[in-house]
Amino acid sequence: MLLHRFSVRKSFCIVATCMGLPIVSCAQLELKNLPEYSLPLTNQKLVIAHNMTGIIRYKGHELEDSANPKYYKPTGNISAPLGGLTQVNVMADSLLSNATLDEAVEFEMRAALRSGIDGFQFYYILGLKSWDDIIKAYFRVADKKNIPFKFTFCISHPDGRTEADKIEEFAQRINGIMDEVGHDNPHWLRTPDGRLIVYMWNGEGLADIPKDKKELPDAYYIARAYKRLADKVNERFACVFSINEQISKSKLNSYLDYFPATWIWTLAYNKDYIGSMVADACLARGRTFTGSVFGDFYTSKLLRKGTWNMYHRVDEAVADGIKKVERRYVVTGLSYNFRKLLEFGISRDVPIINIITWNDYPEGHHLAPEVNHNYGFSVLLNHYKNVWKQKSTVPKDIAITFFKKYQHKVKPDPFNIPVVQFEPGAVPEKFEDSIDVVTLLPSPATLKVNGQEKPVSAGLQSSKFPSKPGAVEVSVVRDGKQTLHFITPEWITDRPYRTDRLTYVYSSEDATYHKDIFCDVPAVQSTEYNKQAKQ
Repeated sequence: MLLHRFSVRKSFCIVATCMGLPIVSCAQLELKNLPEYSLPLTNQKLVIAHNMTGIIRYKGHELEDSANPKYYKPTGNISAPLGGLTQVNVMADSLLSNATLDEAVEFEMRAALRSGIDGFQFYYILGLKSWDDIIKAYFRVADKKNIPFKFTFCISHPDGRTEADKIEEFAQRINGIMDEVGHDNPHWLRTPDGRLIVYMWNGEGLADIPKDKKELPDAYYIARAYKRLADKVNERFACVFSINEQISKSKLNSYLDYFPATWIWTLAYNKDYIGSMVADACLARGRTFTGSVFGDFYTSKLLRKGTWNMYHRVDEAVADGIKKVERRYVVTGLSYNFRKLLEFGISRDVPIINIITWNDYPEGHHLAPEVNHNYGFSVLLNHYKNVWKQKSTVPKDIAITFFKKYQHKVKPDPFNIPVVQFEPGAVPEKFEDSIDVVTLLPSPATLKVNGQEKPVSAGLQSSKFPSKPGAVEVSVVRDGKQTLHFITPEWITDRPYRTDRLTYVYSSEDATYHKDIFCDVPAVQSTEYNKQAKQ
């Protein structure tokens, strides 16, 4: 039926040309509002995480400088003049330092599955052919070990050069991967009718948009470029275009004319959240709205002041010094943004929830195990995933605590690196001057945090407590009996030595998740301001 309709469209174009009708109509008919744009994107609900392809640890392949734990400590390394380049300490770094690539990708998949993730969309850019071997390894190991995981590409900011050159490079590389793993490999993320789901992240740059656009929108030329790429790799694409900024309804509709689905990048959930307008438009147009969530956004990577130009090498950042650098930040409100975006996606019954991200440690929105985020976001994701799939149960008491290591008006000393809020936050920044404890309970109980008590109901509830220097002690009591208790390894301080706005997360489930993922390898903990740990 689709082939027949396309043939009719093509025939109409030929007739229209002979009759002297405007060619613009023919161009639009070839790509605009195709019936396949309204077909289902999936036949099951999936959680797909954005994966930074090159940020993976194995023998001979260290994490990039802005995620490398050897630059985490404030002393004893080249980044000491900055108080430490990174503020993330990736748990798998030491574990996988002698691992093969195949062992490393197996770890990533199994850790992601335990965290509630069903597949990766790989950050895919021009000029880094070496990443193709990493992607091939994921397929190879998933096949060999029968790991139920899905994969696809996320074509990302393909800027520079001509459209033809960019398509040629992407096509050669994608064909190389597909020739090796097979077009029919069951691990590809496909629509029920067989199209390859391809994500875009600032992917508009693939297209050459002429000065004389012949009254056609940019979206047409972008869709045409992706159709040309799909043809070169002998595939049909279902492109999921990204929304990275506040856009008008008219611009959104121009994209929905030419694409079947969309996802939103790191726009926080607030009163102006664009998701409602986008989801409504998708529903009205028969397009697929996919949900997106992120729990944190604070750049451990250093940027040249006033730009998004990242220091890829630690020595360059050190050479410029603190006065020429900055970090960037979105106020996510501890657990608030993560919970509300998940709840929004569930309320819209989305077919895919996109996790931003699995392993972008430099931008601080990672879900993968790391000593600041630990496993709390994963515990929440698994809970909401059960709700989304109508498997909601709370079999036991769970508590997850979220806090910043210091209140937002406190000035770090001596390493006070400026932090720039570059997008509207989910809540005012002062909201984060608290301890946020999310409880998941089968029945009502009493929550105690640092000696202060609050009644909490069954199910999920977020409770706020004052942020004050010292340890954070959490317990749940029911009928006079303590059902859970923990003290966070990290403390809150009023004397931070460096800028650090990452959210610290710790839960009563951390030990269980850690054992499931790392077996008997001891957990690495953040104890920067834990005075007892220093003694």
